[in-house]
Amino acid sequence: QEQLRREGFFSKDERKLQPAVVPRESELLDSLGVSAHQNISDDEYKHVGFGTEARLLLRREVVHNARNKKGVGARFAFTTFLSTLVGCIFFQVGKQDLNGQVDPSQFNSHFGAMIMILMMSMFGTAMPTLLSFPEERPVFLREYSTNHYGTIAYFVSRLVMEAVITFFQILVLLLIGYNLVGLQSGFFHFLAIEYGLAMSSTAVAVLLGCAVEDPTMATEFLPLLFVPQLLFAGFFVRTDLIPEALQWAQYLCSLTYGVRLALLAEFGDCDAVPCRELLKVNQVNEDEKGLYWAILWALFVVFRLGGLALLRKKASKFY
Repeated sequence: QEQLRREGFFSKDERKLQPAVVPRESELLDSLGVSAHQNISDDEYKHVGFGTEARLLLRREVVHNARNKKGVGARFAFTTFLSTLVGCIFFQVGKQDLNGQVDPSQFNSHFGAMIMILMMSMFGTAMPTLLSFPEERPVFLREYSTNHYGTIAYFVSRLVMEAVITFFQILVLLLIGYNLVGLQSGFFHFLAIEYGLAMSSTAVAVLLGCAVEDPTMATEFLPLLFVPQLLFAGFFVRTDLIPEALQWAQYLCSLTYGVRLALLAEFGDCDAVPCRELLKVNQVNEDEKGLYWAILWALFVVFRLGGLALLRKKASKFY
């Protein structure tokens, strides 16, 4: 190598390099070793607080939904179409007089229309939530691994956005279905029941969505999300006929308590025999109304916290 250098195979290095720079305390160096900042306190490099994270993430959620006009529009379009379809099929069945002799076919149609509206609120809000978490999982893991934000801030921002969209979706559903069917309960009372049921259903969807990694796999969990709810709702089979060994599962189904609250709101003041019998076979008690509300929202809290725990566990394993 020395001989090659003497014979001129290597050009002379005429670069003049500066001596190594030793940074002072709280001073940063760029990639060339040159001082980039001076007199910078350590406080300027602390991680931002939870409020800032949640605010920026919520702003991003708002912008994302504003840009996703097709997705959000399709969600409300399906809600409008299905509520109109159900309203036309069960047109004014709720306006029947329940004070005297009741036609069983009309009474069953009234109960069926109420169940259909409750199920639409559950299906229409839970399905998009179940699919959204696996779809956005890669973005979340990349940003979480680089310490952009924490899991709680991400979870809270998603919850706020979902709560707003769910409310307006339920409002559109009831503005159409409530008037077409002719339900007897107060509009805002039934709206509160529908909203509580929808939020509890989305909580279950969040739990399942955080447990899977692939959107395709999330669709495989749809029967697990919906079928048990239907079986314990009291429409296909009376709840008093369910085997005692399986009755404990109804305490995990938000639709069960949504139906009970809706039955009290719709038929609680009816003294006709079919009304009393319907409340009895579904184990609906007026004195336990507060308990039904408590369990409905307790399911929301428990499933949401379960989803948060799963999300943190999945994020900690990312590499």
